[in-house]
Amino acid sequence: LKAMKNIKLNHIYLVLLTFFLCNCTSTIESRIQENPKLYSALTGKEKKAVSNGLILRGMSQDAVYIAWGRPSGVKEGNSNGIPMEKWRYSSLMPVMSQRFLYNDYHYYQHYEHGSPFYHSTNVGYIPYTSAIVEFENNKVKSWEQEK
Repeated sequence: LKAMKNIKLNHIYLVLLTFFLCNCTSTIESRIQENPKLYSALTGKEKKAVSNGLILRGMSQDAVYIAWGRPSGVKEGNSNGIPMEKWRYSSLMPVMSQRFLYNDYHYYQHYEHGSPFYHSTNVGYIPYTSAIVEFENNKVKSWEQEK
């Protein structure tokens, strides 16, 4: 009975954590609402692109932020006296692992699935770079992203 309560509590904690994390991510609409002055300063073409989550060559860093959100990492540099910056966006890739274990301590003949073999599947997540935006003089020079 105590084990069942612990399992139920773990599920409740997981649901609450998921709800909390989902509410922490920003959307294009929320970034527009939070930054109305930045959005209103964009051209009509930029507003259309940003609203669709797209970026264009020559866009400002503010426009890219509204379109794609906060980058996971930023690198600064200089090329022939011109300030450069690269924004890296990361995503999470699920990675599954399976284990087959033999454990004679868990072997009970009277259970329906009485087998000494134990199968476990786990899912973990690893970050990977899903997009990079390169700026020159605070304007988009180039970008690449996963399809």
